[in-house]
Amino acid sequence: MKKNEKIINEAQENSKNGLCIKRNEDLQNEIHLAINPKPFMIIRESSVGKYMKIFSYMVLLMGVAIVFNSCLGGYVASEPSYVEYDRPQRPSESHIWIDGDWNWNNQTHLYVQKAGYWDRPRQGQSYVAGSWQSTARGKSWSKGHWQKDARQSNNSQNNNRQRNNSQPDNR
Repeated sequence: MKKNEKIINEAQENSKNGLCIKRNEDLQNEIHLAINPKPFMIIRESSVGKYMKIFSYMVLLMGVAIVFNSCLGGYVASEPSYVEYDRPQRPSESHIWIDGDWNWNNQTHLYVQKAGYWDRPRQGQSYVAGSWQSTARGKSWSKGHWQKDARQSNNSQNNNRQRNNSQPDNR
């Protein structure tokens, strides 16, 4: 008890002599700064940094758009003429003929014919041949692909339903 009274008396004398006792908030701030020191320089986001960030995002977005655009085929006014190629000899009875596709050439902006080939059927899948699609922009090629049999049967069922719905009733 005597020690605490002594400390309090010294603090009161020091405050009378011009020395002030630190408030609890000041002590907490000092402890906080000691534990979490502030960086040497505080870098605030200036208007230049803000616009640089926006510019960087724009460049990134344009790069992604260019990559995706290069993967897509183009449009032509009319279908190119099909050149018949001699089929090579069938490798075995289990092989099926896959008709050639058309590939888009980004440099010439034309479709280039790709020769057909023999391939083995894939189990549970059937090949859907490519076809030309007409749109307001022109004609474009949809590439052939392998499709699961269940999906193809669903597509044929949907097509049958559409045909049945479009036919008038003769009752």
